[in-house]
Amino acid sequence: MMINKRINLMLISCLTLTSVFTTENSFAQKAKNSYKCINNKGIPTTVVDTSRGRLQLIVWQSDFFRNSGWTPQKRCQEVTARFQKFSDSGSLRYVTTGLIDKKYPAICVGQKTPGQGYTCTKNGLLITLQSDDNPSEVLKTLFNNAAQVGGKPVVRNDGNYVFPMEEFLNQAQTMEIMTEENTPNIINGT
Repeated sequence: MMINKRINLMLISCLTLTSVFTTENSFAQKAKNSYKCINNKGIPTTVVDTSRGRLQLIVWQSDFFRNSGWTPQKRCQEVTARFQKFSDSGSLRYVTTGLIDKKYPAICVGQKTPGQGYTCTKNGLLITLQSDDNPSEVLKTLFNNAAQVGGKPVVRNDGNYVFPMEEFLNQAQTMEIMTEENTPNIINGT
């Protein structure tokens, strides 16, 4: 009799733990951000679907890289896939600027480096910019609506500009309630 009670208690405990882990796993799956390249009014646009709704990130209009085969649509698809990859790995917490191959200005996944502020992570490329672009200005323009909707703006940190991506995703207005006055600016980067 005592053994049956113990077995029943163990079964109930196991079922309870299984239920808790299944619920937590389901919640984590629902909370995952999904980055997509969509056609928004005829223009390729990178958006992110969050638990709060859809946020517009980048409107791809520049033809600067078209001669090298990078149309706005292709760039949208490639960069959107990069955002998704870094989001899935949990490393898309900060976005900053840097140089790729020590010569190409870029926007990349940032990490805090002691004594250097935020730097690009190895293989953290998000967007390659035009050679004459100022990466810090493009980063500020790209996420300028963060400050308008109560999020934290791009800030200078130990000489580098950094954008708190997680905070932006939690605070920015969704596309459904955006108006023409507060839509994100268009950038010319890749």
